[in-house]
Amino acid sequence: MFTAAAFALAVTVPGDALSQKAQKAKKTIPPSSAEEELLKAKPRPKRPELPPSKLPLAFIKGERVAFVGNSTAERMNLYGHFETLLHSRFPNLDLVVRNFARPADEVANRQRPSDYTRLGDPLSAFGPDTFFCFFGFNESFKGPDGVEQFKKDYEKYLDEFAQKYPRDDTGDKPRFVLVSPIAFEPTGDKLLPDAKTENAHLKLYAAAVKAVADKRGLAFVDLYAPTESLFGEKPGLKFTTNGCHLSEAGDREVGLLLDKALFGSPNPGLSDTAKFEKLRAAVNDKSWIHQQDYRMVNGWYVYGGRRTFDTETFPREFMKIRNMAAVRDQYVWDIAQGKEVAAKPDDSKTGDLYTPPTRFGAPGQKYSEAEKLRYLPPEDLIKSCTVPEGFEIKLFADEKKFPEIAKPVQLNFDNKGRLWVSTMPTYPMWKPGDPRPADKLVILEDTDGDGVADKSTIFYDKLHCPTGFEFWNGGVIVVDQPRLLFLKDTDGDGKADLVITLVDGWATEDTHHTINAFEFSPSGLLHMLEGVSMSTAVETPWGPFRNFGSSGCYVLDPRTLKISHFNTPGYGNPWCYVFNEWGQGFCGDGTGANQHWDTPLSGAQYQGRRGLNPVFNTEGMRPVVGSEFLVTRQFPDDVQKQFIYACVINMNGLPRWTFSDDGGGYKGTRVRHNPADPKTAFDLIKSTDKHFRPVDPMLGPDGALWFGDWANALIGHMQYSQRDPNRDHQNGRIYRLVYKNKPLLKPVTQFGKSTPEVLDQLREYEWRTRYRARAELRARSADEVLPAVTAWAAKLDPADPAFDRLRCEALWAQQNFHAVDPELLKQVLAAKTPDARAAAVRVVADERDRFPTALEMLKTAANDPHPRVRTEACRGLSFYSTADAAVAELAARGHKPADYWVSYTAEAALAANEKGWAGAYVKGDLGKDNPDDKKLLASIISSSKTGGQAVPYLQILLGKETQPAEARNKAMSALADMKGGNAENGKLVFRRNCTACHQVFGEGAAYGPQMDGKEPVGKRLTRFKIVESIIDPNADVDAKYLSTKIDTADGKSITGLLVSETKTEVVIFDGKDKRTIKVADIDSRKTLKQSSMPEGLAGTMAPVEFLDVVAFLSSLK
Repeated sequence: MFTAAAFALAVTVPGDALSQKAQKAKKTIPPSSAEEELLKAKPRPKRPELPPSKLPLAFIKGERVAFVGNSTAERMNLYGHFETLLHSRFPNLDLVVRNFARPADEVANRQRPSDYTRLGDPLSAFGPDTFFCFFGFNESFKGPDGVEQFKKDYEKYLDEFAQKYPRDDTGDKPRFVLVSPIAFEPTGDKLLPDAKTENAHLKLYAAAVKAVADKRGLAFVDLYAPTESLFGEKPGLKFTTNGCHLSEAGDREVGLLLDKALFGSPNPGLSDTAKFEKLRAAVNDKSWIHQQDYRMVNGWYVYGGRRTFDTETFPREFMKIRNMAAVRDQYVWDIAQGKEVAAKPDDSKTGDLYTPPTRFGAPGQKYSEAEKLRYLPPEDLIKSCTVPEGFEIKLFADEKKFPEIAKPVQLNFDNKGRLWVSTMPTYPMWKPGDPRPADKLVILEDTDGDGVADKSTIFYDKLHCPTGFEFWNGGVIVVDQPRLLFLKDTDGDGKADLVITLVDGWATEDTHHTINAFEFSPSGLLHMLEGVSMSTAVETPWGPFRNFGSSGCYVLDPRTLKISHFNTPGYGNPWCYVFNEWGQGFCGDGTGANQHWDTPLSGAQYQGRRGLNPVFNTEGMRPVVGSEFLVTRQFPDDVQKQFIYACVINMNGLPRWTFSDDGGGYKGTRVRHNPADPKTAFDLIKSTDKHFRPVDPMLGPDGALWFGDWANALIGHMQYSQRDPNRDHQNGRIYRLVYKNKPLLKPVTQFGKSTPEVLDQLREYEWRTRYRARAELRARSADEVLPAVTAWAAKLDPADPAFDRLRCEALWAQQNFHAVDPELLKQVLAAKTPDARAAAVRVVADERDRFPTALEMLKTAANDPHPRVRTEACRGLSFYSTADAAVAELAARGHKPADYWVSYTAEAALAANEKGWAGAYVKGDLGKDNPDDKKLLASIISSSKTGGQAVPYLQILLGKETQPAEARNKAMSALADMKGGNAENGKLVFRRNCTACHQVFGEGAAYGPQMDGKEPVGKRLTRFKIVESIIDPNADVDAKYLSTKIDTADGKSITGLLVSETKTEVVIFDGKDKRTIKVADIDSRKTLKQSSMPEGLAGTMAPVEFLDVVAFLSSLK
């Protein structure tokens, strides 16, 4: 390992980064072809001999200790009691402690992002002497049957780590200390797991850990028995947040139990509370720094496949982080030894970083940038916008008056009608050496009623890239990458004083692909979107939950902490979610802007799911950040129920679409002045300023449309270096769109209202008012809400036109507490309004575990006369893998006239549960009386076999670890030679997923190569090259899409298209001018391959669809 001083000497090389900002900044380090050499392992001399792994445990001076395992260990990063106890007990041993634990880790399943160790294994770089191993919790969900396998896997794990991580170059093996899982704390909450059941399993796995330790002669600490005693004194969350994850109080108790079990004698450091807490603060600071190493965000750009513009930056950042952690080690030791220390650690000698030249103005970025790097003042930005007659844009707040709102990303309104904004000036990620991230939740108020914010309250300012938040239970659920926090103000000062880590382990390989666009369904389920190529592995009271690679939506029940996920085929990075008044959800891709009805997608999941038709043609309007239905009396009648989203590149504004029924589903068309002329789009807002980046449009309590402005010249993650000096971190605005010819609405708020009054707000015209009323009901107790709902529902008038919808509202209010009234449900299932029946079927499906007759109810609904009800029934039936359910799905699909949405959902349900009905089909019991059914079932079996052929090859190409070139080439050759692709189906898949950037048959946008025309893709590329271009868009980019980057000897950098070159000079067009550079002056030259196609999209298709697309593109000749 480098010392801090050695590293500083190694990297202090003078140089300037060229940019409009960086030219005036301090000197930075030029790129080097040997950057990654910094992270290569250095010689490690023989370490002193370790004491044996037995109790009481002894350490050597300078011993390197690593914590590994699940969240019991990982949460020690948050609270630090056990490590602090180690330093206070052994102040003069200079122990070097690092925590490498991760949520959901098991001895045999430790999911990591793709290419995680490409720049080096952080654990190997640390080189532990001793491992403290915390396993058994996640494995315990396999029950008694999994115990023997767990013991075998644990022994394999110990053998693997002993071999993989020697202490030094002599191969001396590390030692291990095994720690049992803790007990499950009785919560007193019927919606969380039963502690008695969980503890029966945990006790078995604790014994299994002891058996492995005894067999190998290793030190063992039993945490199960003492925590079972500690937790069992009285039910309730005294030591955990949910029964299994330690709170700060629980971490303290477990730290003390570990200290006592390991060493036996009293800890001398506990006598001085002030010193102990000072030491713990220093330990926690060091742990946070280390987390940015072994759990560094933006891994896709740090070590993964999107390292186009950051190969020079991150190796130095890794080294700086490790040196900063080493500085904090000394700081911790000094405090432990009673020495005087500075107010904070000194990072001045931890190394310099490389600041890359800007890519602003590069030819490849002209489509997304203005000609000059500038930000229009709000008044000029408003002038740059075109809005329909009668509308006007008004500024509510900007960065000049409220610098704390820089980089707004999501908006919401609380029960007092106040605007809340999540901001992330730290985006795209924290930079080593900078202060800790201070991204915020900000409350803005207009206290004097003049339409402009005059008061700001910072609710919380310790977040890292908060891409989503929502109100819940009197507080806020918010992203703090990689965690999901619950924040609450318990003393009424407007600031969070209760901070709970709700769920940890969300993917962060791309900080704008991580969970975002939070939206509650009417039934109280929180929907959170995530992009492709991510690795989420979270730990819940119900067991580990993992998702790798696929884009989609997580559905979190905050009351039970159960999580589910559904894929969004073809999505690169979803960022839109909104529900209509009947609880039907619409999910949208940020990359391609396609919007989909979620019912057909959100049933049982399986690998081969085909893509779904979007609700409307987006016409190339992308990327997008947030969507909304326009339902407000403040706007004119002709705008009502139109759909909008915020578009940030291909147009800068809010395009709009009509929404209407399409059989079981929905369809839409873009609003135009002249419906016959596609050039007459009639957008709600359209700006000529390319640096206007609208985000998260939402109707406010006053009926106006509110939206943020990200206000950034540089848009996108892979298009620029993460450290491009022109990434803006200061600007941010909040605007309102109002209709001048109508007064603003009097806000309908919930604070201080009785529960019956809040229930009556569900009658309001504005959908967002109802949304906020539901949020208020969720924040109140079941004892208060449920009786009020029963009384309210009993008084509903059947003659009221809204009768059926209001009964749905009553069902949803009950479902929020998982207390649905069976009689009310029965009534709504028989309602006159098809949308109400469909909503009730969704309730049955989502609450199926609480209704013994759920399957029968779904089978009945599968024969409903309306296709929307049948679509919901098929979604619900997909969760039953039985021939009985398959019969109902076929019946739903068999209604005439045929309905696309029913057919898609029924076929997806059948495909997801092939094993449940295949036996009946083979016996001739299923589909025997209907040739169409028989043909469908045969095609599903055939399709799964065809797609199945492709799976092993796609896994090689899209899997977690980079494979050798020979293996990748063989896999691509196999896919190219594979038969079975259907060109007609491939055309549909291409139209859904690719026409946002590529033209074919006159459709689509020309941001990438055209597929037909003079040089059709099937003529210019072999099948192998077509496969390669889909798998790796950057592998062979057409010359006209390449940029050349030249660094000159005097420190300048020029990037642009190569115009011409001779032996003595090179001519580059930089987007504005031709630049002539003498060859003798060139220090380095690179050709930058960057495709506009998002990487990872191949993984969002069903395997058979991949073959279909290859067949289609190959046919274009």
